This record gives sequence, structure tokens and C-alpha cells, in this order.
Amino acid sequence: MSAARLWDRARLRPGDLPTLQETLDACDRHLLERVILEEFACRGTCVDAKRLKRMRRRLDASLDAMSALRVERGPNKGWVLAPRESYVLDARQASIAWRLCAALVPRYDVAAAKRLLDASGGQAVSYKQVKAADRRLRSLTVGGRGSLEEDAFGERSYALSPWERTLGCKVWLGGDWRTRERYLVLASAFWEMTFFGFEYDKIQARMAREKAARLMGSSLDEGGKPLRFASARRFGAAPVDYGLGVPDRFSDDALKSLSQRVAVMNHNARHAFYERMLDLARCLERS
Repeated sequence: MSAARLWDRARLRPGDLPTLQETLDACDRHLLERVILEEFACRGTCVDAKRLKRMRRRLDASLDAMSALRVERGPNKGWVLAPRESYVLDARQASIAWRLCAALVPRYDVAAAKRLLDASGGQAVSYKQVKAADRRLRSLTVGGRGSLEEDAFGERSYALSPWERTLGCKVWLGGDWRTRERYLVLASAFWEMTFFGFEYDKIQARMAREKAARLMGSSLDEGGKPLRFASARRFGAAPVDYGLGVPDRFSDDALKSLSQRVAVMNHNARHAFYERMLDLARCLERS
């Protein structure tokens, strides 16, 4: 059965969902690398042909290593990688960017997904509706598996997870997505997994050091030393307020309005995500 038909099936068993490793293997390698390069590795930069060739070789080596690994399915049992879209405001350019990523979330049952949808309250058209929905979601408690962690809406980070564990995750790409968008979801999963590098053997030690550093409340650089963060001013963040700035209501009001619009767009994207999770839950329940 083709992948396209799989996502459209009305009945599914958990075993029908492919793992990330199986889904990556099923991709057209050239198209997958193209999306990784265009959307992540080379985004916003100019890369010459020689460097691009080297990058493709590194991607090939990483994908070959991922394909050959023996995956672990137990640690993420009951979780699924699914498309999640969001919108990001660039205050400097007063522009909005659309993002689509592979989110590792609980595989909600029908009852839990319905509670999330009810609390979300449907599509919003105003910032007031968004704030009300956020309050309902923050007060929502779903016991056991499928509980809502409001800080990340149930999402589990996998940047520090071993490749074997992440590759064993089940994948759900159901919904009204185009082929390139599905490739973008898988490319984002690959990019998240390679946060510490593309060579499997080398990143294991870096991941272990980073985990230890986080337990100690710091972070390490490539040399194993604690990272020293530059001042906020150096990176263009807001300077200390000495009461000398001249308020610019003309621009500030526009940015505030734009940020509220982004909040509405993110709420609607989150509500659509819950609807897709409910669809998956119903498919699994029917079987």
C-alpha cells in the first residue's frame, strides 16, 4: 500500500504506522536532501557548488548511518512524530515566517483529544479569544498518558535522544499536506536529530556532555568548556532602560497589533493540530 493511501485510511492499527527510519528510507533521497539544504542547511546563505557537494556527501553519510542502525521502539511507545505548524514574528523586519516541523507528541486517545479541542474553543478571530483559550488549556488536566504539558503543549524534545530511539518513533503524516510539506516535516526531524553533528560516532560523546552540563545548570562548547554568553547588547537585544528612549507609538502600536495577529494564527494552527490528532485517534480506535 502506498504511503499516500496509508495517510487516508479510515482504520489504522498502531503497527500500521511506519517508524521514522522506515519513512526516511521510503523518501526520494535527492528530494529529501534538497529540502534539508534549502530549508535548513543553506537557508538565507549563498553556498558555492564545491561546498554544496561536500554538504551532500555529509547528508548521504548521515542518512546511510540512520538507515543501518537498529532502532529502539520501547522508549517512545505511545508517542508519535506529527506535523506541527507555527508562525514566528520578526520584529525587526515586521514580517511573519511560517514554520512546519516534526513534533514528538503523545498519541492521544479520542477522549483526551476531544478535551483538548473543547478547551481550544475552535478557530479564533481575535486576540481576546486566544487569551481565553489559553486560560482554559492551562487549567486542563488530563491524567496519565496524553497529559498536556502547557509549556510545550505536550511536545517532547528529541535533540538529545539517541538516534536509535528517535528513529524508532512512529510517524503520522495524515492531513491535507502536499508532498513537499511532508518532506519538510521529515527534513525537520533529521535536522533536529543532527543538532550536535552529522557523524554518528562523534555526536554520542557531545550529547552525553551536553546532558551532563544541563544537569549541572550550564552548557558546553565544542571544546568541552562552559559556554560564555555575550551581552544582550551585542546581539541587538533591548538595552537597559535608562528612561532616555523616545517612545515610538507609530511603530510600537503596529508591532503590538502584528504580534497579536501572530498569536491568533498560532492558536488556529494549534487547534488544527488537535483536530489531526483526533483524526488519528479515531482511526486507531476503529481498528
